[in-house]
Amino acid sequence: MKKLVISNEDQAIEALQKLLAGEQFEDGIHLTFENWPIFNIRIKGDDFEGSIPTRIMPTILELQSEVNKLYCVTRYGEANLRKLTKEDREKLELIIKVDKGSSIYETLLQDPLYKAFQDALSRMSPELLAITIITFGVLITSAFMWKHWLKNQAEGKSLDHQIKMSQLEKEKIEVVTKASNIAPDIQALTQGINELRQDVITKLKDADKLQMPAKAKVDKEEESLAIDGATAKEITYKPRETAQEKIETDEYLIRSADFYRKDGIRIEVKRIRDEYVFKADVPVNAIKHDQEKTLRNNGWAKKPVKLTLLVRELHNRITSAKLISVDEQ
Repeated sequence: MKKLVISNEDQAIEALQKLLAGEQFEDGIHLTFENWPIFNIRIKGDDFEGSIPTRIMPTILELQSEVNKLYCVTRYGEANLRKLTKEDREKLELIIKVDKGSSIYETLLQDPLYKAFQDALSRMSPELLAITIITFGVLITSAFMWKHWLKNQAEGKSLDHQIKMSQLEKEKIEVVTKASNIAPDIQALTQGINELRQDVITKLKDADKLQMPAKAKVDKEEESLAIDGATAKEITYKPRETAQEKIETDEYLIRSADFYRKDGIRIEVKRIRDEYVFKADVPVNAIKHDQEKTLRNNGWAKKPVKLTLLVRELHNRITSAKLISVDEQ
């Protein structure tokens, strides 16, 4: 059995190069990670001295969500977080280390990635699975991939010269791009990873500074990612888009409900298939008494309920929602 140990970014790239060149694990593989991959960002600013602004917390939760999605797509074949068992969630749980004035956020992803690899071996070839897991680790944690994303965002703008890439970084990007193109599960996760990056950027104030250390040991020209909030926002700025309106029927858990508002009811729901949480308004007389009773009962009992909602959606996020009907089953 082939034993593959990855303990840094350079080894991850080397492993991907060999796999893309056709390396086979005919006798099986034992893939392990040692102190890699590490998600490490540092944010400097007035709000980050001895405190953690609440605007940053959703980003940390989004990182956990992306790890959970990786496990789901490799183990179960789809990014449906409902498939995660309690045991899965416990083993995938990330521990975030906050250090030095609460400005450095660091978490080690080796255990969740190892679990994803071990539990998905029966669903896909070890070679494709190794490509998927290793590529995910590089995409999430490597400064050069974050810089590559920023440079793409800056394309056509006068700021693209501010994102410098060494020749070796460009070669590594080519390796990761090829790996992503042949791994369908990575393609399914790319949007979420980009949204995570976008979320970090949009949470910065103009004077804040985001840093992500370069992790390569052999590339002396590679620079850490270092960018201030004003520049980052200018690079990633896009003209405002209009939210799209649609009717959606799905299963939800009712997390809370306010029945005492003068303008109707407001509920907070969690969509079961992906655990997305948002608020929805129920205008006065919009639903029947029996449907309102179902809301109350299912909210107390924490039972799933099927709701039909009129939602406004922008960039895969619901900006507003109104309840149309409740399935009374």
